[in-house]
Amino acid sequence: MFTDSHCHIEDEETLKRAFAAGVTTLLNAGKDLDEAAAQLKMCETYPNVWTSAGVHPDSAPEKLAAIGVAEIVRAAAHPKVIAIGECGLDYHYGADVKEEQKEMFARHIEAAGQTGLPLMIHQREAEADMLELLRVGAAKFGRLAGVIHCFTSTPEFAQAVNELGFYISASGIVTFKSGAAVAEVFAQYPIDKILIETDSPYLAPVPYRGKTNEPAYVVKTAEKIAAIRGLTCEKIARITTDNFYNLYHKAQRV
Repeated sequence: MFTDSHCHIEDEETLKRAFAAGVTTLLNAGKDLDEAAAQLKMCETYPNVWTSAGVHPDSAPEKLAAIGVAEIVRAAAHPKVIAIGECGLDYHYGADVKEEQKEMFARHIEAAGQTGLPLMIHQREAEADMLELLRVGAAKFGRLAGVIHCFTSTPEFAQAVNELGFYISASGIVTFKSGAAVAEVFAQYPIDKILIETDSPYLAPVPYRGKTNEPAYVVKTAEKIAAIRGLTCEKIARITTDNFYNLYHKAQRV
């Protein structure tokens, strides 16, 4: 009963391998709104596959003129869309377009506030600006829900997003030797606010590192979280699946 809370897949053979590995629920994260047809088709075919609606920060500058709050809210009305995103801020690659990214992220926060759906957030080297925008949104709407997907930041940032009530999601990075500091964050974070993911086709966990990632490999991330928390892998699978449905309340268990 493993759950891959964030993946990017378009072919059914990959999906079938995930099912064979015991992955029963997947969030096939939406690409930019105007490129989401493949994800929606797969989600409509399989009852335990869900998607999201948003604009990745890499695409924010070029899509500011075309995609506003209304377009995001409209896309989120689809019954298989359970989150707003993937959205956020990435200053590693987009430091020269910070203002455009912030404007697009603010639109997603507004859409989340209007719809009541959680935010699926991409964050890279933009902690201060992200917290400022989230706090403004939370003050406006009373509360926001969401997850920092593929969490790779500091304990201080983790504490800040925990205070906002947000989840964090572990990718295959926690299995890397270079990911020890990130794994320690997951050792300390409230266990009822942790998800697991692959972010496939990227970031394959050990022992598949260097290969194309896929949802079947989320089991390896679950095993690592189980080890650092002193729990069985089966219990982590159950806890993270429950957490998934608690966060993504629009999704129906099947």
